[in-house]
Amino acid sequence: MKTWIPILAILGGISGVVSGALVGVAGGVFGDGNMAESGGWVFFISFLAIVLGFTAWKWSKISGWLLIAISVIGLIMNGLFFALAFIFLLIAGIMATRYGSQKNKNNSVSV
Repeated sequence: MKTWIPILAILGGISGVVSGALVGVAGGVFGDGNMAESGGWVFFISFLAIVLGFTAWKWSKISGWLLIAISVIGLIMNGLFFALAFIFLLIAGIMATRYGSQKNKNNSVSV
């Protein structure tokens, strides 16, 4: 289960990078500075989401909540261009907060 967290974070991060690049370039082409700026921010926080997917093995709760926050922030900043990345990052964040830090609970030895 832990291997799916980085995979989903990578897929969400790549989708977010593409979304941020498209929105940033479109903002530059059409002369809308706010659009270009929000696209640039989403571009960079999507790289952060990829890194957080790998840190979820060590710090699952913090990484999971940050992945959820990045997915919501990206959706607010880029709108529906970020929808695919939102889905992947939200699922990865929920999985990291829920399943990431579970220890092996069947260590008890019965005699």
